[in-house]
Amino acid sequence: MPISRRALLMGLAAPNTLRAGAATANISPALGASLAGGMTDRKCTDVHDELLVRCAALESGSTRMLLATIDSCMVPRTILDKVRARISRENSIAPEFILMSSTHTHSAPPAMHLFQSMPDPKYLEMLETRLVDAARMAFTRLRPARLGAAVGKEPSLICNRRFYLKEGAIPADPFGRRTDKVQMNPNLDSPDLLQPAGPTDPDHPVIAALGADGEPIWIYASYALHYAGYNPGTHASADYFGSWSRRVEAATSSDCVALLSNGCSGNINAMVYARQYPTRNDYAFIDRVSSVLAIETLRVLKTIEYRDTVPLAAKMDDVEIGIRRPSPAELADAVKRVGANPGSDYKDRADIYARETIYMSRYPASRPVPVQALQLGDVAIGTFPGETFVELGQAVKKASPHKTTITVSIANDACGYIPTAEAFDLGGYETWRAKSAHVERDAASKLVRGLTAVLSQTR
Repeated sequence: MPISRRALLMGLAAPNTLRAGAATANISPALGASLAGGMTDRKCTDVHDELLVRCAALESGSTRMLLATIDSCMVPRTILDKVRARISRENSIAPEFILMSSTHTHSAPPAMHLFQSMPDPKYLEMLETRLVDAARMAFTRLRPARLGAAVGKEPSLICNRRFYLKEGAIPADPFGRRTDKVQMNPNLDSPDLLQPAGPTDPDHPVIAALGADGEPIWIYASYALHYAGYNPGTHASADYFGSWSRRVEAATSSDCVALLSNGCSGNINAMVYARQYPTRNDYAFIDRVSSVLAIETLRVLKTIEYRDTVPLAAKMDDVEIGIRRPSPAELADAVKRVGANPGSDYKDRADIYARETIYMSRYPASRPVPVQALQLGDVAIGTFPGETFVELGQAVKKASPHKTTITVSIANDACGYIPTAEAFDLGGYETWRAKSAHVERDAASKLVRGLTAVLSQTR
């Protein structure tokens, strides 16, 4: 009898014999490559620690699932859709069961045009190949496993990076307006500093697959911290995501692959925590952040109850979101400032945003972006396609019908910052129109509704 698609999606086509596998692939750049993560382009002079694709494969009966993290600032759908099709075809896995997210390290080559950093086609070709390779190796290594999950908390590292300041203390934005009511990363010693403009999310969910020997095959976790940073600007590095992976792997099993996805952290960083320590341009701060989080990870691992059988389900859908394009007058002002075909070595912030305005004028009025829900027993993973504000993740977790819901950002696409509607009213860096901050004011509510809907459909 042929297997129905619904049975395949719900993992009911065969007994839930659980198997897991994991693999990594190196995506480090050549020296001299561009590095994304700033408003100006930088060239790589050293690879401090290797950038990796990390893949965690899972099979329950006839249903397969793949969780992948990419040490990149962000990777667009145009690349990931091609990779998804190849992984699906080569590994007998339905496309909606494949989750690929960027860690958001600010020390990796661009996979798309970000501010003044341009992607290298040869690097993109290598990135696609290595993603496919890592997935294939992970599925080749499938072996009997048990699966479990638990949620910890680590509040000490994180703060909301947007602050209210006293009236008149916030400088003009790059467009010359003085309408911002909050400032990103203000001077914490300023007498004008008031309170943070939003919450944080200290949750640290951990999923683990154990082999027959009781050792982890893979560990998949999430944490809502944008990145750590404070490393040299010309170094390639996986930031605290890579450092955490190495610490967790060293403390568990030599065969373990540990993956740390970025939670909803578009307005979250560690600046208050960093204030306690000297933050020279080295890796001391990155290592400190990763060690604190890894301690909590290892504690959570000890609390997990594992199961031999776990049903799997998945659902993906598109949400159409509007794009904030410049008006004819705004475009004319930008062209007057930097020309109709601007260069890529501007240092002045107003020039940089004039350049962004010209590129934004070429964007469509709207575009579809993906939301995805994955079910692993009583645990669900819900994804957002950009740098999601923490409030969105909290809203989805509250609305989700699943016992435990993990939210992952910059997943399956890269649509830039996704602020709340209230954040748009307050202004600030994350709302300044650019290639990395262009979604409409209502994008957050549309995406929360869309993701909640697909989570309900995997229940």
